Amino acid sequence: MTLNYNTQFAGNYVTATAGFNMQSVDYWRKEAVGEGFVNDRFNDINFARTYKGNAHPEGESRQQRLAGGFATVNYAYQNRYLLDATFRVDGSSKFGADSRMAPFWSMGVGWNLHQEKFLQNHRFINQLKVRATTGLTGDVSFPSYLSNTTYEYFGGDWYSTGVGAVFKEYGNRNLKWQRTQNYDLGLEASLWNDRIYLAPRYYYKHTRDLLADVNVPLSTGFPKYKENLGEMVNKGYELFVRANAFRSRKWSVNFNVNLVHNTNEITRISNALKSFNDEIDKQQTEKPELRSVPLLRFKEGQSMNTIYAVRSLGIDPETGKEIFLKANGTRTYDYSVRDIMPVGDETPVLEGNFGTSIVYGGFMVEVRFWTRLGGDIYNQTLVDRVENADPRYNVDSRVLTERWIKPGDIAFFKNIADQGSTQTSSRFVQQENRLELKSVFLSYDFPASVYKRLKMHYLRLSANMNDLGYWSTVKAERGIDYPFARSITFTLSTRF
Repeated sequence: MTLNYNTQFAGNYVTATAGFNMQSVDYWRKEAVGEGFVNDRFNDINFARTYKGNAHPEGESRQQRLAGGFATVNYAYQNRYLLDATFRVDGSSKFGADSRMAPFWSMGVGWNLHQEKFLQNHRFINQLKVRATTGLTGDVSFPSYLSNTTYEYFGGDWYSTGVGAVFKEYGNRNLKWQRTQNYDLGLEASLWNDRIYLAPRYYYKHTRDLLADVNVPLSTGFPKYKENLGEMVNKGYELFVRANAFRSRKWSVNFNVNLVHNTNEITRISNALKSFNDEIDKQQTEKPELRSVPLLRFKEGQSMNTIYAVRSLGIDPETGKEIFLKANGTRTYDYSVRDIMPVGDETPVLEGNFGTSIVYGGFMVEVRFWTRLGGDIYNQTLVDRVENADPRYNVDSRVLTERWIKPGDIAFFKNIADQGSTQTSSRFVQQENRLELKSVFLSYDFPASVYKRLKMHYLRLSANMNDLGYWSTVKAERGIDYPFARSITFTLSTRF
């Protein structure tokens, strides 16, 4: 429900809105698998001969509710000076009984410089606006049952008394809203009959009561629970540019660029996160499959994208063993998880996308690139495909040509006779610059003389190609963690 009010007097424009909202969401899912269909035309589950062997129907249900009230005020004076203010209170069933309600607010001011007399005679300026905003926002992007201890029925076995139940989630009744204080300063400029549009901005975000998972021993009956664990700061710059380089009756050539420089820093962590770091050290020591993979840790003053590993001085030319630096700065051949330190940061210095579009008559071409400059990556390809590869089988050629073989060899990779598992080391941290050709779109709009003859109002033939090119300063396999695919789609569209 909303109530709106607006008025204007002597160049002043005021709009006010007050309201109340309630939301209830119920979700349920039922699933059963059948087998023994006669043919592909009888595809309803009614035609199954039997249920899937050693299986049973599955399902789940979830419920969540949200309620809140809000008020907003918008003010403008002669379309030169602008003010927006919002206040709202929200309550969600996702949080503990004592923390369900939380206040949020925002305020923004703007100045349309192009409306001032001293700039109205400048014909090349179509719009010039300065704006500043601040506000407090919240986050509820997690499942609805994390504040309440939840069980689920175990349908895999039955007991004499009926079906059993097991832990699904451990409920944290003290769970609170994750809150972010935002500050934003920006400028918008449209020049030379809107041929060039610029929008630089600076932002600063301070997040408190950061929501994260806390891993606990499986002997407790569940693997993890959700907790408010600390604070984090994000800040950076963003630049958006759109330019119409050339246009005529038939031609139009446009360019667009959107680049971002962002940094984040963990400013405070809870005791639970410190215990999480200790648990990660323990897991990386005890589980062989985790020893060669850099795992996330949380440390004050570090980024969420920090790479943690033991510092390395490379391979000893005399022995073929890796030389490590201990936490106290001394050298050793012995690897210890306790010596793991921050050795890199995946945060790029600059990232974003850019592209161009060209129109000639009914033809159009759009090309879009994505790039990242700077920032580190952990080259898992070198670990899995070279360092830990068994030379007795079909392997990367570097296994035989670039590993240490005899005393005096200057090699990046360890002794070829060493079949032990390589553990996380700064040796595999590499700085990356990357450029990707994300998409190319081609289209042709047929002239009216063609589609009207076919009793149509519109006719277009188009092709869209994705992930066509990839250039990087780091040689690493793609698709190890997540598959990628190049695709080409042809489309013929019309309206009657």
